[in-house]
Amino acid sequence: MKKFTLTFALFAACGALAYAGPEPLPSKEIAPAPMPTSCFEGWYFGIHGGAILSNFDNRAEAAEETFAPRGGSESAFDSTRKDDEWSGEGGLHAGYNWQFGHWVFGLEADIQGTQLRNTADATAFLVLPPGTPFVFTTEMNAEADVDWYSTGRLRIGYVFADRFMIFGTGGGVVGSTQYNAFSSLFGLTPQDNAPDKDFLFARDRSIRGGWTAGGGLDICLSQHWWLDFTYLYVDLGSESESAALFSESTQGRTFFGDTRAHTDFRFHQFQGGLSFHF
Repeated sequence: MKKFTLTFALFAACGALAYAGPEPLPSKEIAPAPMPTSCFEGWYFGIHGGAILSNFDNRAEAAEETFAPRGGSESAFDSTRKDDEWSGEGGLHAGYNWQFGHWVFGLEADIQGTQLRNTADATAFLVLPPGTPFVFTTEMNAEADVDWYSTGRLRIGYVFADRFMIFGTGGGVVGSTQYNAFSSLFGLTPQDNAPDKDFLFARDRSIRGGWTAGGGLDICLSQHWWLDFTYLYVDLGSESESAALFSESTQGRTFFGDTRAHTDFRFHQFQGGLSFHF
């Protein structure tokens, strides 16, 4: 009986071990792959260059009138307008972006030097009376320059295919401008010992403020580099000059000249750049 009981106990123990099987090994949880860091989010710094199409609308006008000692008058008028000239520019930019899903919100500032210059000239010319070389000329020469300008802008973009971002941008701009206007009046008769002249020169060099708006495309090349292409319309205000010039010859003939000049410091910027993403 004891032998039977011992045999049954051993059989039961072996059956329990066989049913339980080997002890399971502790499992290791597999961590999910880290999400790729955004190519556009964070600080960035870069260089850029491009072309500027001026929309200066630079106008010059010259009008003159001469009065004879015994009555009667003659007049002349000329007006010229010059705009839409191409120039170059280049500079630096920096900014910061925040990305939420596909949307990117950022701030950017830049500064660039330019070769932007525009000139306009007008000349009113009289020879009178017929057969007598009374000569009277009134001129206006106007020159507008932009030496440098800097913008501070908000940017709102949308990322697609992980490497491309289209964006709109707008903000303020300041720039260094110069406006020169030269008016001259010249009268000559054969009886005069010297010609009658009158001149006026005006120069305005100032830092102007204005606004800018545009858009563009950023292309991610790697985690730290991207190309950017930007269009901006820049408006730095306008400037005007005018002058009234008077002269009288020794023969009693009176000469009067009136000159005006006006320009709008507006232009289109087409820019390409390379940015480093920290």
